[in-house]
Amino acid sequence: MNTTTKNGRTIAIVASGLAAVLVASLAVAYFPSSESRQLANKLKSDDSNERYKAAKKLEDLGANAHEAVDELALTLSDSDPKVRYRSAKALSKVGEPAVKAMPELIKALKDSDREVRYYTAKTLCKLGKAAEPARDAVIEALTDKDPEIRVYLVKSLKDTGEDYEPAMKAVKKLENDSNPKVREAVKDAIEDLRD
Repeated sequence: MNTTTKNGRTIAIVASGLAAVLVASLAVAYFPSSESRQLANKLKSDDSNERYKAAKKLEDLGANAHEAVDELALTLSDSDPKVRYRSAKALSKVGEPAVKAMPELIKALKDSDREVRYYTAKTLCKLGKAAEPARDAVIEALTDKDPEIRVYLVKSLKDTGEDYEPAMKAVKKLENDSNPKVREAVKDAIEDLRD
């Protein structure tokens, strides 16, 4: 066998190996593993510890948990506050697909648990303009006692309240808030809302 034929076969073998790796990579990217689907199914368990663990693992998956948004939305009204909190936190890490949970996120702004409200506000803030359907609920929630929650709510209105007078009025009411972080968020929001 001459060197040219040998090199040609080597190149062909390497090329086919690279092609197999490329196809496998594309398959993983376009057909995500069923891990998030399996975890989404565990959110339906009768065992609250199982639901909590599933929500925690979905939180760890971040944007890769997008397949579980519907189930995470449903668990925002779970009877166990730990499950609600983990679900809200997971949604805050999913990204734009969390928009599908908007009705449940709006309700979660009134949750009795501080952590649920905090991560709900954070999710809405991260969604930017896509959180506009929640704008009136965000305005109503600005009375939350927790300053960290108010910061995220103000930041959310900064993105969704442009050309919306009720948003500007609500944000201005917090100009003299007792918390300096809230006042700073208000200052930034007012500047953006005026532009």
